[in-house]
Amino acid sequence: MVTGAAGSIGSEICRQIAPFRPLAIVGFDEAETPLFHINNEMAKGFPYIAFYPEIGSIASRGTLKRVIQHYRPSILYHAAAYKHVPLMERHVFAAVETNIFGTWNVAREAAENGVDDFVMVSTDKAVRPTSMMGATKRAAELLIRALQTEYSTRFAAVRFGNVLGSNGSVVPIFKKQIASGGPVTVTHPQMTRYFMTIPEAAQLVLQAFSIGKGGEVFVLEMGQPVKIVDLAKDLILLSGLQPERDIEIQFTGLRPGEKMFEELNLQDEDLIPTSHAKIRSYVCHQNVDAMQIKSFLLRLKSIVEGQEVANLVLLLKELIPDYNPGAELLKTALSIKRYDADLEKIPGHRGENGAPAAVNGMPAALLN
Repeated sequence: MVTGAAGSIGSEICRQIAPFRPLAIVGFDEAETPLFHINNEMAKGFPYIAFYPEIGSIASRGTLKRVIQHYRPSILYHAAAYKHVPLMERHVFAAVETNIFGTWNVAREAAENGVDDFVMVSTDKAVRPTSMMGATKRAAELLIRALQTEYSTRFAAVRFGNVLGSNGSVVPIFKKQIASGGPVTVTHPQMTRYFMTIPEAAQLVLQAFSIGKGGEVFVLEMGQPVKIVDLAKDLILLSGLQPERDIEIQFTGLRPGEKMFEELNLQDEDLIPTSHAKIRSYVCHQNVDAMQIKSFLLRLKSIVEGQEVANLVLLLKELIPDYNPGAELLKTALSIKRYDADLEKIPGHRGENGAPAAVNGMPAALLN
C-alpha cells in the first residue's frame, strides 16, 4: 500500500514496485484526478499487477482502517504529506492535521492490523527545522520511532533533499519562467539545496524497506549541495539562451520558513554505514517513548481545536528543542495573542453570530 500514491514520489514508488510482481498494490490518495491517471498508467504499463485505487484522506482513521483491513498489505509506504514550506507557514493547522495526525493514523492502523514494514517519506527540512513543514515532519519521525517500542511492525523514515521534477519543484518553475521570457526568480544568491531525481528518491524508499531493522532514519548520499542560482543559469544555457542577456535573474528574498542551507542530520545523530553504498543511516539519541508521544498528541489536539498558534509553536519547541520558528510565524502568533486579548475588552466582539476572533490562526477581522 502506498499513501500519497497520486503524487510525484508515491506514483514513482508504485512504478518501481510493479516489476517485482507483488500480488497487488493499493494506491491511496485523496486527489481524485491524479489517482485516476496513475490507475490508468498502471493498468497500461503493468497489466499483470492488480492495482487498487482507493480514494480517502489520511486524516480519516476510519477510512484507513477499512482499506487496510480489506487488503491486508504487508508493506506500507507513507508518502502522503503537505510539503510546500511557505503555504504551511500560513496554514499551520493543516500541516499539523496531515503531517502529524495523518502520519499517526496511518502508522497506528498499520501496526494494529499486521503490516510488517512501514516506511515514511521525510525531508531534510526536518533537521533543525525553521518551518512548520519541517517541524511537523520531524515530529512524524519521532512518532514512528516511539511506535517502534510498542509494535512488531518495522518502522523507518527516509529523508529526501529536493526532488528534481516533482510537483512544485524549482526546475519546472524555472522552465516555465524561461519559456515565457523571464525573469527567473531565485530567492537568494547563496541559497543552496541537495537534489535528487524522482527515480533516485523512490529507490531510496524501496532500499530502506530492505535494509531497515526498525527505528532508523535513512538518507541518500547526495554529494555536494547545489546553488539554486547556478541551477537557474544552467537551465537558461540548456535552453540556448544567455543568463542576464536573454533571461534576467531576479533575487526575491527568502520566503517565510525557508533556510539558506539545508542539512541532512542532527548533531546528536550518529552516522552508520549500511549495506548500500549510497545510503546512510542515522540513529538519533533523543528518546521519545509512546506514552510521551500520546501525551503530546492530546495536548496538540486541544491546541488545534482552539486554533492557538502561539501554543502550537511552544509545544513543538518542547518536543523539538532545535526547532527555530520563522520570524513571520512568530510575529503572527504574538500578534494574534495581543489581538485576542484586546478584543476581549470590546462588548460583543464576536458578533451576533458568535463568529470567532481568529480563523485558521489569523484574526477574523483581517480576513474580511
